[in-house]
Amino acid sequence: MRAHSNEAAVRAYFDAITHGDRAALLALLRPDARWCVPKGAVAPYGGTHHGAERIADLMLGAVEAAFVPGTQRIAIRLMLARDDVVIAETRMTAKLARAGPDYENDYVFVFEFSGGRVAELREHVDTRYAARVFGAAAETDGAA
Repeated sequence: MRAHSNEAAVRAYFDAITHGDRAALLALLRPDARWCVPKGAVAPYGGTHHGAERIADLMLGAVEAAFVPGTQRIAIRLMLARDDVVIAETRMTAKLARAGPDYENDYVFVFEFSGGRVAELREHVDTRYAARVFGAAAETDGAA
């Protein structure tokens, strides 16, 4: 039963990210949560981030800055749950806030739960592609 409720929490997490719902996101994360992003990710995202407030600020800030509001979609391709761990393979698409092709990237998230809330989230993503897309955005912003 625990795995089933954790799967529902993961779906709620993706919904909160898609809709920019900070309160819902904070309700899903433990106050001392950790978010681990590959070190090769664009600054300031690479590395391990601590605390639900900081994580929510980084996640939602990235979405607000990079994408046209309301265009982000997260499709769950596969979800596996066992005890307090849920693994979700996803594809995220969105229209960029600047000119360019739509963003499309595949992700794998490993969620570890404690006390019914996310204690640790490990994100695996094509950082080279993301750096190319968001690095170009940073260069464009810097040139303005």
